[in-house]
Amino acid sequence: MANVFEVLPSLLAGLGLRVQHVLHVGAHLGEEVPFYRQAGIGAFTLVEPSPFAVGRLRESFPEATVVEAACGARPGRGTLSVNVIRTSSSLAEPHPGDRILSTVAVDVTTVEAVAAPDADMLVVDAQGLELDVLKGAGGRLAGFQVVVCETCTLEDRTMAAPHDEVVAFMAGRGFAVAAVWERSYEEISWYVRGGPGEGTSYDRVNDVVFVREALLCG
Repeated sequence: MANVFEVLPSLLAGLGLRVQHVLHVGAHLGEEVPFYRQAGIGAFTLVEPSPFAVGRLRESFPEATVVEAACGARPGRGTLSVNVIRTSSSLAEPHPGDRILSTVAVDVTTVEAVAAPDADMLVVDAQGLELDVLKGAGGRLAGFQVVVCETCTLEDRTMAAPHDEVVAFMAGRGFAVAAVWERSYEEISWYVRGGPGEGTSYDRVNDVVFVREALLCG
């Protein structure tokens, strides 16, 4: 399924931005890393709570910093519900349509705690808990040039955080929407849950690209 990362090199170039280090929360198997490399990004911190996925990340990307944890609003412990479609595993309470294989107790950290000093791009794909991840960035959020966050146009606790809430939160911290990559909620629900879900044909799961307003104005 196409996504914003496939056009990341041209997107960053069009915005006049050069990114050094990406912090990816919810990295799964590192599917986006080749696109980061194409965009000229040289350093990666990959945060992933699944022990299975972490092993694969360390094997596939020995040059990356891999953190075995989830990110949230505050540090602690959480329960990862492992979905049949592994990319849809979440720490949120399972949706009735989710097909859960197992649960795993995992560590929870924060973006503020794991962000390297030179990390200037944040990617958040936390299956419904994206807003918690952003809140856990604290004052460190201002140090990112670019934030890419998954959102959903309707309430769905394990799909993605509500779009309007995420946009309002980021606007309050000096970030503007630079691009939105839309995907059909129904199509994703069929893929993940085997059914159309509770949305309509107009509902979307979005990859939203936020840029610091000061950089856009410059």
